[in-house]
Amino acid sequence: MEKYLFNDGTNVIREVQSKEELQSLIKASADPAKVSIWIFNTSEWVSISDLNKRYPEFQSPVKKEIQVTKAKEEPSPVRGKPVITGLLKKTLAGIFIIVSIFLVYNFTRVSWAKASSVSITAERPANTPPVNTDSLIGTIELLRGQKLDKITRTNLRIRNTWPDLLQLHLTADRDTSREGLRYYDLQISIDNSTGYNIDNAVVKFSVWRNKTISNSDTLRFINIGYAAPAGRKIEGVYKGDSISVSFSSIRSKAFNFCYSSDKKSNYGNYNDRWFCR
Repeated sequence: MEKYLFNDGTNVIREVQSKEELQSLIKASADPAKVSIWIFNTSEWVSISDLNKRYPEFQSPVKKEIQVTKAKEEPSPVRGKPVITGLLKKTLAGIFIIVSIFLVYNFTRVSWAKASSVSITAERPANTPPVNTDSLIGTIELLRGQKLDKITRTNLRIRNTWPDLLQLHLTADRDTSREGLRYYDLQISIDNSTGYNIDNAVVKFSVWRNKTISNSDTLRFINIGYAAPAGRKIEGVYKGDSISVSFSSIRSKAFNFCYSSDKKSNYGNYNDRWFCR
């Protein structure tokens, strides 16, 4: 037994955290016969005598006058008193159960609070490192012995610097609680500044928990122009520590460009690794 409720007959109920504290309250009670004790693991009220009978190890002190007092009360001609006492015990027990349920519910309920919104820009892919395109064009022209035409130079430059020209963004609202974060109202947009239309792009967003992806999904964008960003809204609520977004693939016939996140190059030419026809 580790926790009790103590009633000394004055309708004042105290919460007791130890056997020693309970024994002290019993000794200090004015009328031990009126004392009742609620045992949490049995969920019932018992007298001091019942407590000693059921749990000998408790050994709470029972004064002889307690038995004398009980003997005087038992033959009492007042019949209404036991009924009132029993009703009071049931009422108190009911109140205690209701309060306990309320406290447990409020303790276990997850409370969410509004947090600041989040805005993410996709990181540059590891398979597309920065390239000095001016130096590259100069090397190609030197090896060929002739200058590249303007369109070829432009397209080569775009294919090698596409992460700077195709900006992928994710924004989301979020709430916080003791369980972590939840994200909702997700918006993904692609800002195309290549000067060409993008035929299609597949975008992946991921929700992370403990440095592991707990949820992910993909979206396909088609015919992305360069006059204004293309956007999509994602429905649902996602719980996790953080969220990320990246390109899975991109295709544009206009400048002979095919990107894939699971490749190092289309044809093994790392000077122009995303060239395709």
